[in-house]
Amino acid sequence: MKRELLDLAARLTAERQPYALATVVRSERPTSGKPGNMALVSADGVIHGWIGGSCTRSEVIRHALETLNEGEPRLLAFGSSPGRPDDLVPVPMSCSSGGKVEVHVNPVLPAPVLIVAGSSPVALALVRLGGAMGYTTVAEIPADGAPDGTLAEVADEVVDDLAETAARYAERPRGWKLYGVVATMGRRDERSLAELAAAAPDYLGVIASPTRMEEVRRVLAAQGLDAGQIARVHGPAGLDIGAESPEEIAVSILAEIVQLEAKPDEPEAVESGGAPADDTGTDAGTNEQATDPVCGMTVPVAGSPSSVFEGEPVYFCCEGCRSRFDATPELYLSRPVADHS
Repeated sequence: MKRELLDLAARLTAERQPYALATVVRSERPTSGKPGNMALVSADGVIHGWIGGSCTRSEVIRHALETLNEGEPRLLAFGSSPGRPDDLVPVPMSCSSGGKVEVHVNPVLPAPVLIVAGSSPVALALVRLGGAMGYTTVAEIPADGAPDGTLAEVADEVVDDLAETAARYAERPRGWKLYGVVATMGRRDERSLAELAAAAPDYLGVIASPTRMEEVRRVLAAQGLDAGQIARVHGPAGLDIGAESPEEIAVSILAEIVQLEAKPDEPEAVESGGAPADDTGTDAGTNEQATDPVCGMTVPVAGSPSSVFEGEPVYFCCEGCRSRFDATPELYLSRPVADHS
């Protein structure tokens, strides 16, 4: 990897921004991409580095953004032929070069963030164990509570305004996991839950007895919190492992988070107060795609070469495909001209 990409990767990591690394692992001439060529795709769909010509760049960007949403790598096979391994994702490439290239796309996601509200012994145990698991830990020590000096020392970040902190993390990129646990032990439970729920965390739990949880849910509903958000609150938080000590309770909660993340993702509408769902990780209206009628590649509408045929726009992966279409459009009329997603 070139020094420039290393520097960029280090900066994005420090800023807790997701990105994907694309590496050419195999190629057959003629092709401009060679094994070892590498590029970095940022969450805004910008590619840095070199993995080959325009016939591969748009598809690599599209798949890179998908890996950021899914959190799983994939191996792309441009111009693949029968008999290749099943784990390859075939991608059409019929541009003039006629070469073949395989590109491995690997998402690099920021460390999950664990926000712990309260300064109880369980809160301290959660921050300690969460940090040992590689989470970025944020401890909320309210101004009306007795600050815990030990908690401030072990947390990556200490805040005194939970609502402001939740609002900041609500704008996190797709693929960046956020967990919240209310360990206020009966003080400000409902307020802390409502403030954290606004960030639409991937896990939100509260340490409370079953009887106390019934009261918490009633209060949240009376305060106007959406029913869907209330239903997603884990309370009492943690797996039933017979935990008694603060450390054991923290282990049960973190185990519940691990168990939840290990389950396959299920589609879920985001309720009011949370971040709007966006399957692409980019702003709505900026990710429209079309099919190149010459080579069959999926290309972004924004920024791609285009022509107009019978009053309709046609988009291409490169100038070569556009030139061939403009010269003899009748050759490609049987193919889908614009397949906007």
